Amino acid sequence: MKGNLKQQGLAMLIMVFMIVLALTAYMVSGLNSESLKRSRESKTASVLEQAKVALIGWSVAHPQFPGTMPFPDRNTDGDYDGNSDCVNAATLDYPHLIGRLPYATQTAPCVGIGAAQYGLSDSFVDGEGEGLWYAVSRNLIRPAGLGALVINPATMNTPTFNWLIVRDKNGQVISNRVAAVIIAPGRVVAAQNRAGGIAGAAAYLDSAVVNGVPYSNVNYAVPNEDFIMAEDMQFVSNAHPSYGQPYQFNDKLIFITIDELMLELEKRAVREARTALRAYYLASAPLAANRFYPYATLLSDLNHTCIESTLAGGLPLDNVAATCSHPNVGLNAFLPAWFMESQWHQFMYYVISADCSFATPGCLAAGSITAGTQANINALLISTGAALAGQARPSNIPANYLDSIENTDGDNVFDAIGTALTNLYNDQMLVVEP
Repeated sequence: MKGNLKQQGLAMLIMVFMIVLALTAYMVSGLNSESLKRSRESKTASVLEQAKVALIGWSVAHPQFPGTMPFPDRNTDGDYDGNSDCVNAATLDYPHLIGRLPYATQTAPCVGIGAAQYGLSDSFVDGEGEGLWYAVSRNLIRPAGLGALVINPATMNTPTFNWLIVRDKNGQVISNRVAAVIIAPGRVVAAQNRAGGIAGAAAYLDSAVVNGVPYSNVNYAVPNEDFIMAEDMQFVSNAHPSYGQPYQFNDKLIFITIDELMLELEKRAVREARTALRAYYLASAPLAANRFYPYATLLSDLNHTCIESTLAGGLPLDNVAATCSHPNVGLNAFLPAWFMESQWHQFMYYVISADCSFATPGCLAAGSITAGTQANINALLISTGAALAGQARPSNIPANYLDSIENTDGDNVFDAIGTALTNLYNDQMLVVEP
């Protein structure tokens, strides 16, 4: 009997050990699964941020058409090859504006014409290994056969087509000023079938019913199409009162507003204007002591013709002998074609020091312009941004372009470089020289 009791005790210990081992394995498996899930979600969030930065950078740095966005990579050519699949202006429709985020380096016809090849150059994939999807506003697309595509601060508030819309998990509008959305499709849900790798948007992107209203990231049928950042299905119970059942949604979405894009485009444009003014100055005369900056133009002059002795105003694109005594060509000879096409000159305020003019060339005295604590400036540019409430343009009144008392009081003292921008102030100062 003692032997039997010992055997029974040993068997009990072994059984307990096995149960503990099984529980431990189950818990470890669960922890590993949860850790893997968090790792994938973290990668998706990081990749979406990276893709957003890359897309803004691609658009702003575009060598021919800053501000334009690429066409998506669609499956209508038989594959997702990373190329921007454009169409011509005559056949362009909204379904052409949603597809995979293109990444391949390429030139004509979609992303510009020239010797240099350029693209996002990174095939971004989410935490599940799926390529990112992308939808873009028609305002920023340049189809083959299109004439001028004007993209400047006025585009923000008076676009040709309404901007895209992004909604939160409750269906409320987060932004109705969206230039582009980037979507991580995640794992297959419901009846999605991605076999072959060339399935359409419905096999990757999801739909949801929120408070009785259907929303879908699959469709793009109108200029202000809406996209939704709905709750992930892993956090939604079958009894959830707000979401229609069966609820099957795991898209992750990030977006770019036109305001974000335009802020960076303004920086590019004002730097281009500075480069042109510097080139003009160097070309104005062989000897340094005889060099000068062009006179400014009246702010209201849509032709931007320089005016004799005018030291502050708009950028002078043209030089007409009847209005300017100096013999040089206009500044337009030094500006890139895209600057002129998008009419960025209408959003620039320009000031020169008197000793840097044609009448008194060479910038021989200390510059008379001050920006914040920075004194002795020879020439200054201010990107004026979009007109704020109460500002009427075109106008010869600086207060219709500039936004502070310091910038509009008529003297040569201006706000500091890098002054913080607000809803009531969008002036961006940039020193031309020194």
